[in-house]
Amino acid sequence: MDDPFERAAIRAEMDRERRRAARKASGVKTGFRIHAAVFVGVQLLLVVIWALTGPVNGDWYPWFLYPLAAWGVGLVAHYTSVRGAIRRG
Repeated sequence: MDDPFERAAIRAEMDRERRRAARKASGVKTGFRIHAAVFVGVQLLLVVIWALTGPVNGDWYPWFLYPLAAWGVGLVAHYTSVRGAIRRG
């Protein structure tokens, strides 16, 4: 491979691949952050609803734990699928 144009084309293709991978990793991290933020917000809202309706109904059963646990499993699964991209960045 003595042709400088061929080497430049190969380098340019490698640079494009690196940029594409970086954009994908950035999107993966952003997606997980959005998922985690929505999880926290919704869970806090459910706890507030539980705390406000408890005295009215006289029912202090912690029902909010069920959606917290179920969605938590989904959040953990999402993290395990993208943890490599999150750790690299």
